[in-house]
Amino acid sequence: MGFSSMYTAATGVKAHGTLLQQIGANLANVNTTAYKSGDTFLETLGSYSSAKANSGIVSGGSNTAGQIGLGTRVASTRINFKEGAFESTNSSTDLAIGGQGFFRVAEAASGTSHYTRAGSFHFDKSGQLVDTHNNVLQGYKIDADGNIGTASQNIVLPMKEETDATGKKVMVVKSDPKGTDSVNMRTNLDSGAVDNSENAESPFFSLLSEWDGTSDTPLTADKYEYNSSIQIYDDNGNKHDLVVYYDKVVNDGDSSDKRHWEYVVTVPPGSDAGSLNGTSGAGLVMAGTLTFSGDGTLLNQSAFTLAAGSTDGKDLSNWEQASLNSNGAPTFNVTLSGANGTATAQTISVDMGITSGTDTWTTTGMTAADVGSNAASLPGMNDGKINALATTDYYGSSSTISQSQDGFGEGYLQNVAFNSDGIMSALFSNGMSTDLYQVNLYNFKNEYGLRREGSNYFSATQDSGEAIQGVARKEGLGSVVSSSLETSNVDLAEEFAYMILTQRGFQANSKGITTTDSLINTALGIKK
Repeated sequence: MGFSSMYTAATGVKAHGTLLQQIGANLANVNTTAYKSGDTFLETLGSYSSAKANSGIVSGGSNTAGQIGLGTRVASTRINFKEGAFESTNSSTDLAIGGQGFFRVAEAASGTSHYTRAGSFHFDKSGQLVDTHNNVLQGYKIDADGNIGTASQNIVLPMKEETDATGKKVMVVKSDPKGTDSVNMRTNLDSGAVDNSENAESPFFSLLSEWDGTSDTPLTADKYEYNSSIQIYDDNGNKHDLVVYYDKVVNDGDSSDKRHWEYVVTVPPGSDAGSLNGTSGAGLVMAGTLTFSGDGTLLNQSAFTLAAGSTDGKDLSNWEQASLNSNGAPTFNVTLSGANGTATAQTISVDMGITSGTDTWTTTGMTAADVGSNAASLPGMNDGKINALATTDYYGSSSTISQSQDGFGEGYLQNVAFNSDGIMSALFSNGMSTDLYQVNLYNFKNEYGLRREGSNYFSATQDSGEAIQGVARKEGLGSVVSSSLETSNVDLAEEFAYMILTQRGFQANSKGITTTDSLINTALGIKK
């Protein structure tokens, strides 16, 4: 019996030692990123029956043999997957998961997968988004059209080789330039303005006749009422000023209360590499009229552009009705040259607040020379759609209400950003952003079956089942939180309380061993 009691106490010492080891591991990882604490559970060992003892009276009045326990052992350990608190960081590539799920990283050489909630990632010199062990985060690639792929792969920045100022080859992440396709411009033109440029034969194209592309100032300030400028881009990323000049038309031959303004759309003559280059018409790309009601509301618009191949921009018969794009806005063709690259031909639309609902003009086949001096001859847009914010002719000072264009120059990567869906966007110095990847998240049928691999990694086992691939905020998976890291979920107060209880249990069982040893020695002394 003495040896049995010693064995029983020894099992208690061993089991409580294991408990203390688990508590020690939890305390050691109290500041480990995304550490999940472990719980250890004990169970009884077998018991033996004692014929001279009973467990009490049972049904029928008979006694049952009593049992005496033989000790304890570790029954199981379990990972506590309770979510830890989030800690803010200064790096946008630090990621945390709000809710269920794991990141997957792959070893660059072997492709072996690991699952983790420790999201301390950074880009290596090859542009791969890696963790502290240089394993690559996995995600779906997003193509140029915004379509998200279905095959998980390494998240890698789209790096390009470029020669720097010293002639050295360097790898960069660039946003390629995009030439301007459309310009939107809304202005208010003062209804009380005067007619600054007058032409008796063609009053609606006085500005065109006054323009001199060979002069340093193609149109002097006393020849127009107002101008509005915006920077546009050619396909090589060069900037060019697009300026629209406006002037009121007084002698319009219209007896109604309608008011008319003429306008010309221009680029710097030095940027015009088309057929008018070097001529007095250089820089002219569009001319036309705006018709307003008596209360200043825009009613219609006409637009004319230079016929292809024409070299005389001052001859009104060379100005044909502009083409309308699929949105019903008038367009012009221009060849722009800049400091970088060769001259590029572009088609650009100009929307002043009215578009054609049928993409057609009320009259076709006209030239600017056909308009003459009577407003009744002006063509207009079929089924004109007036935008809620359109060019107006209200009394007061002329001003630009709004303007925009869709081109941009080249840009270099400045940062990346992640939204709650795990979409990684590249942010460039030209103000543009591009979606590159969507981070994959993974779940398991039984996450308690995962095996710890060290280094904050888990691996799948038969008990956990295969990883279920998905993305954030779908099918029960959590959200992605950028510039944050999940902290350890160890509760210090609980761990210290468990440590005290475990210490007492360990000491009590140790006392059982020493007491049994004393009894055995006493029994041996009796024999002597």
